[in-house]
Amino acid sequence: MSVFGLGLLLLIIGLSGVANVQQTRRIYQQVLLVDDEYRQMEELLGTIRLETFRTAILRWERLIKADDAGRLRNGFQESRALIEEHLARLRALRHTDDTSVANLGAALGNYLRIVETELRQNAPLIPGGPDPADNTLQSQRLRIFGIIDEIEKLNNENLAAHRSGISQAVDALQSDLWSTLLTALVTGLMIAGGSVFRISLLENWATEQQAATKEAERQLRYLSQQLVSSQEQERKSLSRELHDEIGQVLTALRIELGNLERTRSATDGSFSAHLEETKSLAETALRSARAIAMGLRPAMLDELGLGPALEWQARDFSRRTGASVQLELQGDLADLPDRHRTYLYRIVQEGLTNCARHAQAKNIWVRVREAQDQLAVTVEDDGVGFNENDRTAQGLGLLGMTERVRELSGQIKIDSALGKGTRVSVVLPRTAAPQTNAGSATSLAVK
Repeated sequence: MSVFGLGLLLLIIGLSGVANVQQTRRIYQQVLLVDDEYRQMEELLGTIRLETFRTAILRWERLIKADDAGRLRNGFQESRALIEEHLARLRALRHTDDTSVANLGAALGNYLRIVETELRQNAPLIPGGPDPADNTLQSQRLRIFGIIDEIEKLNNENLAAHRSGISQAVDALQSDLWSTLLTALVTGLMIAGGSVFRISLLENWATEQQAATKEAERQLRYLSQQLVSSQEQERKSLSRELHDEIGQVLTALRIELGNLERTRSATDGSFSAHLEETKSLAETALRSARAIAMGLRPAMLDELGLGPALEWQARDFSRRTGASVQLELQGDLADLPDRHRTYLYRIVQEGLTNCARHAQAKNIWVRVREAQDQLAVTVEDDGVGFNENDRTAQGLGLLGMTERVRELSGQIKIDSALGKGTRVSVVLPRTAAPQTNAGSATSLAVK
């Protein structure tokens, strides 16, 4: 966003700068054009005025020096040519008034024709007396000069109008510059505000991520400690079961074997009694070893499948804890991959273990359903529950369930509240092909 805003600001400044430079160049060219036209107009009018005076001087010289008429006529033709040339150039100017120039041309034509007529005549010198045509020529000159004055006035007015237009263009340019400055300022402020806001969001996000990282590290240390503690507890439990059950049974078995050795030749039937006791002890040791092995991983999970293993687990759990376990199996669970069987078995096992350790539940419902290439597992109890926002209440068992579900790209949801029990829902994708007996259902109640 900041990069886009900065690019937009630079684009606005660039386009405005180019437009202002072009406008400045146009204003400068307009100033040069107006000044050039004004100077041309003044030069043309000045030349026409000067040559008109020159023709008047030539006429007076003709009255005084009649014998020099040829030179005077040549001078008159030169002045007339200059006047006509400058009059044509005056007509060609773009901003001149055609009516005023036409009147000036007509007046100049009449005046020059009268002067030309006088210069062609060889009139005698009239000392002390005025020229008969002097009043007419004088009025013609006055009219010419009046028209010239009018044209100069129009030229000045035109210059003032051009100056006014240039002033307006300069004002517009200044307005554009101020608009560009204000636009750049506002855009810059918006970009700065957006950048500050964005940086603030990033700082808050970084702070949250840092806090989450610290919390994850804390949980990792806690879970590592719990894992070490759980491993130690498992070892203690396994050692205690081996010592208390199998160890005692094997000790008793060794004593009974010694008794059998001492009484093998007896005839009172004690040998048979010790033999039966020895068999009983051997059976007890075998059952204890099987129970421990089943607790670690039941062989029926590999031999019979997930359904029978869960049924045995529910019965064994109910027998050991006294809680009522309702197990419901739906769909095809016989052709699951080994990883799915193991993880589902452990998920249910962890759920039942949490119910025994923390929930203080009297009734537990376990549902396993297979449908539409998905496996859904639910473990629900009527125990004491816990606060979902309390992270310390979620121990290693729930974390183990969560990690197993993630490994199978599944989803897990835990719903619980104090005094309202706990519900753990798991949905897993099934990778194995479903079988045709998906509609079968098994329901088991263990009390």
